Amino acid sequence: MEQSFTSSFYIAAKPASIYTALTLDVCKWWTENATCASRIGDLLSVYFENNTHWVMTVAEATPCHSLVWHVTEAFHDLPSLEQKDEWLGTNIIWHLEEQKHGTNVSLTHNGLVPSLSCYRVCQSGWQQYLSSLQAYLESGQGNPYH
Repeated sequence: MEQSFTSSFYIAAKPASIYTALTLDVCKWWTENATCASRIGDLLSVYFENNTHWVMTVAEATPCHSLVWHVTEAFHDLPSLEQKDEWLGTNIIWHLEEQKHGTNVSLTHNGLVPSLSCYRVCQSGWQQYLSSLQAYLESGQGNPYH
């Protein structure tokens, strides 16, 4: 069985600040063209160049602890990708674990596996935007797509 994309890292910020960034401030670290989604059933929409976009439903939300986005619409508009909707039906799972001076953040994109044609570009994208999330929370300045 293939391993889904996972990343764990430390952010020098409280879980409440990180949870706010994941629910209300997505435009500060992922893409400037994003909606807010904080409650179960809310829709989070993120838009990038051309027609690239994803729409996710908040499937689980435990403030300051965990968040799950279920991808209900996906279109990755890259000419090199044969299948543009590989994120469809995947789950993006966030776990926050408070530490003495910050928070351990764990992201699992359940269903984003190496056999998908978008895996490498998505892996690189996640790494870029997770770094942006960390920068936003630690310095106040992320690097979202604009």
